[in-house]
Amino acid sequence: MRAERLLRIVMLLQTRGRVTAAELARELEISTRTVKRDMEALSSAGIPVYATRGGAGGWRLVESYRTSLTGLTTSEALSIVVGHTHGVLADLGLDDPGDGPILKVLETIAPSARARIDHARERIHVNDGSWGDQAKPPDPALVQLQKAIWDDRVVRIRYGTSPTSVRLQPYGLVRQGTWYLVARRGSELRTYRVSRIHQLESTEETFAREAGFDLASHWQEAGRSFAASHPRYLVELRLRGDALIRARWVWARERAIGEPDADGWVRATFDLQDAENAQTVIRQLGAQTVVEAPDELRQATIAYARGVLDVNG
Repeated sequence: MRAERLLRIVMLLQTRGRVTAAELARELEISTRTVKRDMEALSSAGIPVYATRGGAGGWRLVESYRTSLTGLTTSEALSIVVGHTHGVLADLGLDDPGDGPILKVLETIAPSARARIDHARERIHVNDGSWGDQAKPPDPALVQLQKAIWDDRVVRIRYGTSPTSVRLQPYGLVRQGTWYLVARRGSELRTYRVSRIHQLESTEETFAREAGFDLASHWQEAGRSFAASHPRYLVELRLRGDALIRARWVWARERAIGEPDADGWVRATFDLQDAENAQTVIRQLGAQTVVEAPDELRQATIAYARGVLDVNG
């Protein structure tokens, strides 16, 4: 998320003094081209960053520049954590504060604000991939869950087809295609799809979160366990134009989309689970799609295109 990334860049420059583009790219898991664009955005926002050349070169902040942030609201803290991912704050019943929190962060950073940002990061996580669910309209339960999670309050829910309710300690919300609740039930951490919660009661009872719990790390490990128990079908594509736009919305368990080359083509890798689903996705993406691998999918795509030509010739 760009807002959080810009915050991290400012903090890295402030603590280290000088950081190279390659170091920033490696730590933030982005391209050096994206680093350059982020530096231009910081400069445009009035943050005094500059580049130096030579063996001791890299990006720096003007030495006199220091920051101290106060007064972040819940919406602003969450917007820094989730960035401007479309619809996340609206799903949670919060107003989107636009670019305001980004500018606040770039103006000031203080321990009290970092604590509020960390509070949000521990409870809300947004992942670009999918575990198999298409994006769905926000569920009314999200607003109530967000408030309970923010205040560490115990909830009771009726889930799925169960006629009885269960008591949960809600640790966090994750959006990955759809929204999921990570909660402790008894001694176990479990995952619940929010859309399958049919009844929700937020109690006045509070609970103490497990020390050291990290929502993003927990979700990553849960994803690995999920992947290990399901078949994988990795597809390598080149995309541009409308196909590139559609690629960000099609079903995929995991996806990696690169930067465009000089001709606008982007290399992308998807885990589409099986060949049948992969063929469906290729047809959804449209004509500006090149199948690089596997070869069986490429041949199936060619055969499908020829069949369309034959009947429409």
